[in-house]
This record gives sequence, structure tokens and C-alpha cells, in this order.
Amino acid sequence: MKTYSLWKRGIVSVLTGAIFIILTSYTGVGLAHAQTEDPQDQPPAPPIPHTLVGRSNCLICHASGFGDAAANPPDHADYTNDVCQDCHEAGPETEAPSPWAGIAPDALPPRIEHPPSEGQNSCAECHILLGDKHTEISEEWQDSVHGNAEVGCVECHGGDARTNEMNLSMDPAAGFIGVPNRSDIPKVCGSCHSDVEQMRQYNLPTDQYVKYIESVHGTRLQNLNDTKVAVCTDCHSTHDVKKASDPTSAVYPLNVPELCASCHADAEYMKSYDIPVNQFDVYKTSVHGQALLENQDVRAPSCTSCHGSHAAQPPDSEEVADVCGKCHSATEAYYKESLHSRIGDNAPKCWTCHGTHDVVKPDETLFTHEVLPERDCTTCHVDEKTFRMNKARFSDPDDRRCDTCHHEGSMIMVQVRAIRDAIIAADTAYRMAEETIQEAASRGMIVSDAENQLAQARTSLISARATVHTTKLPLVSQLADDAIASAEKAYEVANNRLHENDVRRLAMIIAVVVILINITTLYLLRRHLYGQLD
Repeated sequence: MKTYSLWKRGIVSVLTGAIFIILTSYTGVGLAHAQTEDPQDQPPAPPIPHTLVGRSNCLICHASGFGDAAANPPDHADYTNDVCQDCHEAGPETEAPSPWAGIAPDALPPRIEHPPSEGQNSCAECHILLGDKHTEISEEWQDSVHGNAEVGCVECHGGDARTNEMNLSMDPAAGFIGVPNRSDIPKVCGSCHSDVEQMRQYNLPTDQYVKYIESVHGTRLQNLNDTKVAVCTDCHSTHDVKKASDPTSAVYPLNVPELCASCHADAEYMKSYDIPVNQFDVYKTSVHGQALLENQDVRAPSCTSCHGSHAAQPPDSEEVADVCGKCHSATEAYYKESLHSRIGDNAPKCWTCHGTHDVVKPDETLFTHEVLPERDCTTCHVDEKTFRMNKARFSDPDDRRCDTCHHEGSMIMVQVRAIRDAIIAADTAYRMAEETIQEAASRGMIVSDAENQLAQARTSLISARATVHTTKLPLVSQLADDAIASAEKAYEVANNRLHENDVRRLAMIIAVVVILINITTLYLLRRHLYGQLD
């Protein structure tokens, strides 16, 4: 029994030793293998031989060896783009220099230097085969105004469009800059669009770049390096640039308010600018917004009509009358005749009575409040000599009244009420004539002469309302009287037609009655005669 136990212990010892040797050998091989594959003992990964500009997706080409790119070795099969530069360092001259380095910001940007493309575009030919966004971008370019005009990729990105070898076509030495920095985009576009000879054939203006760099967007981009401001591609897009006359373009007149709102109505995006973000919602309810967006009237003003497009700026106080006068020319001329226009910066402007983005159709309620608000001297004056004519004071439409500034019982308010009453009287006469003419026309009367008189009354009434901006009672009264006189003539003509119609109807009724009486009499006489014969 004791011999068996010793034998058993020997077998266990032998097995344990064997297992230990095997494990030790395996571990040693593993360590030796690990030491052999130590990165310090491996040759360094080859550096990246080409520019990294515009090449964020290494595997598009290197996964399969597309074009002249080296195919990935088998042990790279599971690698992703984000690990490529962990081993492969960027070689020399891999960053393309900016073609506008050292150029004054207000200077016209020169064209991007690149070899002549000679009608070839290997960029599009290659990228359209890569799939995903590359194919989409290439197809967008082909259908764009640039593609149709044969303005190739190298005009914006630089490079050599004649060769299919990527290292040559995207070589900084060939002018390749890749995806332009956002702050350089105006220069990219301006390098062609400021070139008179280049743009002459397309009949396009060449001052957009100059206007842009002087705009609120351009000055913030250049002076404050604020890359959140709008640049060319935000409005015109990048590869799928369309004509402004294309209804699907973001800069088509009907689409402009929504385009501007894409930034200016975004509270998070605009929070650092201290600018209201409700302008688009307010504009949609205005007489301008309804005409443009609901009635599809492209003549109606949009954001760019008042603020400009490339030269976007909020209009200065002194510019407002001229800005509004682009459309309302007669009203502008009348305003410049008024005392309001001659009393300096604190003079009432268009927005004082009509607002800015919330312009509504004006009527006679703009003269006075129904219930006079409580006010004191500080309502109108900062001090004895200074008015408080700022936009904030008139942000509430109910405050856009003459008696907001001119106190009750003043000579000016006497004149205001006389002007208001003259306009109301002319409007009343016009409406009465219009209704009478419509009634006469509905009865089949010929009222063309009355309509001519009504048209004269309408012209005088419109002129009277416009001359309100002169604040001159005699001129307004004269035009209002002319409107009343023409309206009364129109009313008289139409009313006479209605009276004549009534007389004719009465005469017809009398004639019909007489005829019926005669018929009845004859009938009764006939019966009487036939009765005697029987």
C-alpha cells in the first residue's frame, strides 16, 4: 500500500513538471514573439507622401488601391480612418499654402494658380466613381451653373485636372488647396467674380466681393475672425450653385426670407449677437410678407430689399427714407418736403409710424389713439433739447400715432385732426360712389363714365394719403377735396342711372298694368256681347 502511494506521488510529480515545462515554453515563445514585434524593433511606417488637405478619408483609396494609391496590407484590414495617422506621419509639404497669404483683406483676391485644365476634369471623373458623398458632389457640380459653364473643380480647389495620378492632381505645387477654410470662401468666390474679363461673358456684376467685405458679415469675418457669419456658400450653396432666377434656388426672391431665417431665427446660433430672432415670424404677418409669401408677388420686398444682399447692413436712421423710397418714391418725395425730414437724427422716420419688419397696411387709425395713453415729458424727451426717437420706443404698434409725440390741445394736433378728417371724408365719398356704381352695374346699367370719374377720385385719394407725409394741411385738403368732387360726380352719374332705371321700371309696371286692365276690359266686354247673342 505504501509502495503504491509512493508510485502515485511520482506520477503526479512527473505530470506537474511536464505541464510546468510546457507552460514555461509557451510563455517564453510568447514573450520572445512579443519582443520580436516590439514597435521599437519594427521599421517606422512610411510617411504620408501627399497633402492631407481635402483627404480625410484614407480608406476610400487605400483600402483597395484605387488609382495610384498603395493598397493596405492584410494586417490593416480592420483599421479605420481615425488610426491612420497614429503610425503614418504627415511628410513634408503636406499642407497647401493659402494663395491669399499676405494679401490685404480689402484687396481683390487673385485667382488660384493651377495648370491649365485644357478642357479636362479628372477630379470629377475620379470622384464620381467613389460613391457616397463624392458621387453626389460630382453630380451636383455637373448640373450647376458652374458645371454648365465648364467652370471646373480646380477653379475653387486648385490642382491639376489633366492627370489621373492623385499625388500629382492634388499636389500643392499644382495650386491644390483642398477644401477652403471657411474664412477664405469669400476670397475663393471673389477671385473669379471680381474679375471683369471673366464675368463679362456672363453679364454678372463684379462688385459683390467689395460689397461683402464692407458688410456686417464681411467686417466681422475679417476683423473679428467670426466664422459664424454668413459666407457665399451659406446662401448660394457649394457644388450645386443655381441661378438666382431658378425657383429652387435659396436666393430666389420667394425663398430669401426663409434663407435669412435659417440663421437669424435660430436662437442658439444668434444668442451671442444680441439680435432678435423673431423677425421672420413678424415679417410673415406684415403687408410685405403676405404679398411675397402668400400672394407670390416677387415685387414685394424681402430681407435683401431693405438690408442688401452682399452688402448686408441694418439701415442707418438717415438712410431709412431712401431705402423705403426705392419702392415708395412718391411718398419719399413728400416726406422730404416735411418739417420731419429737416430736424436731424431725432426726426420721425418711416419706422416711427409704420414699424420695420411688422409693417401693416396703413389707415386713418394711425393718426390718433382711441384712448389717449398717459405720458409725461420723459416720454418724448431725454432732456430739454433731445428727443427720444429710437426704434425701441415704437416697437409697440399702438404707439405709432401722432399723439404719441404731439400733446393733446397743441396746434399741431389741431392740424393732425383736420388732415385725418379730410382723408376720412374723401374715403367716405369714394366708398359711397363705388358701392353705387357696383349696384348700377349689377342691374345692367352702362356705368363706364361713372367708373372714369371714380378712377380720378381714387388717384386723388391715393395722392392725398401720400401727401400726409408732407404734414401740410392745405395740400392734403386740396387733394382730398378733388377726390370728393370726383367721387360725387361718379356717384351722381351712377345714381342718375339707378333713378332712370327706377323710372323705366315704374313706367314698365304702369304700362303692364294698363295693358292688363285693357285686356280684362276687352274680355269682359266680349263675354257680355256673347251673352246677349245667346
